[in-house]
Amino acid sequence: MNIDYENLERDINDGTLRTNLQEELTVGFRQIQQTGERLPTATHYAAQIAEIINREADLSDAMKFELYQEVLEAVEGARKAVLDEEPLPS
Repeated sequence: MNIDYENLERDINDGTLRTNLQEELTVGFRQIQQTGERLPTATHYAAQIAEIINREADLSDAMKFELYQEVLEAVEGARKAVLDEEPLPS
């Protein structure tokens, strides 16, 4: 995950964090799916990612909530993108 901690609040507020994270997760989820494994649940994975980001960030409680919401939307979007793709021909 590439997180710009100096501009994290701005990136949360303007959707940059969600967009960038969703792009990274989509690639990773494709790789997971190609191995035949199930994708992680969105809520569980989002909580883990938000916790990792929070370790390095100095955010208010309100911003921590917003961070989790943005991460959750990114995870859900990446899961949907991968699960909705047509399978590649064998």
